[in-house]
Amino acid sequence: MGLISAKGNEAVQSAGKSSVDLSEIMIRLKDKEAVKVRLLSAEDFVEYEAISEYNLGVYTQPSREPLGEKDYFIEAGKLAKQKADGVDEKFEKLFPRKRYLIAMADIGTGKLRAWDCSKAQFNNFIAQLEEYKELIEDGEQIVFNFKRSGNSTDTTYTLQPVMKKLTAAEKEAYDSFDEVVADIEFFESLLQPRTPKLQVSVLKEKGFPVEKYFPEVDISEESAEGAETASDEASPLDSI
Repeated sequence: MGLISAKGNEAVQSAGKSSVDLSEIMIRLKDKEAVKVRLLSAEDFVEYEAISEYNLGVYTQPSREPLGEKDYFIEAGKLAKQKADGVDEKFEKLFPRKRYLIAMADIGTGKLRAWDCSKAQFNNFIAQLEEYKELIEDGEQIVFNFKRSGNSTDTTYTLQPVMKKLTAAEKEAYDSFDEVVADIEFFESLLQPRTPKLQVSVLKEKGFPVEKYFPEVDISEESAEGAETASDEASPLDSI
């Protein structure tokens, strides 16, 4: 069973094993930053289950459950909702949410990249994409300016066609993606679940009684430090 629950309108089942440098592949923009992109099709996006709660040190990451494995963040959230002995109610916020990866061909770097977003951000993107869907499917040559505006809960992302003529280098970069496909393996390579040891270490650091409820996980040599996020958006932005 794979981490992704849907690609476009199709369900997927495979799970990829490869890893990539997320700092290069993921599109992470600051306020007023933009990137020129080519959309290879009108359905280059996937849905997956994510866990995140910034105040608990849990940065956006794929759930382990779609792999048929226990996700200790989700288990902690369930125990909190059950009012389990010694479990603080703050852990109730640990539950899976739907997030989305959208593939875009970066004209500047010449690489296939992806943007990770919340459900609301995804719906807004799709609403903008709808205006150009027919042109993209017909193979029209369109370059978009994908831009971020604002910070925190005021953040918005816009997709606008570039009206200026492309430079020779940009035209060459655009054409280089003619045979490129954003397949399942590409999306799976971007989803890197945290190990059980790292999950339990983070929970212990935040005061969860891991020895009582998760004794099967030995964290004696595991540090919670160095946990990386699979997205530049932590949980305060997940509901935008």
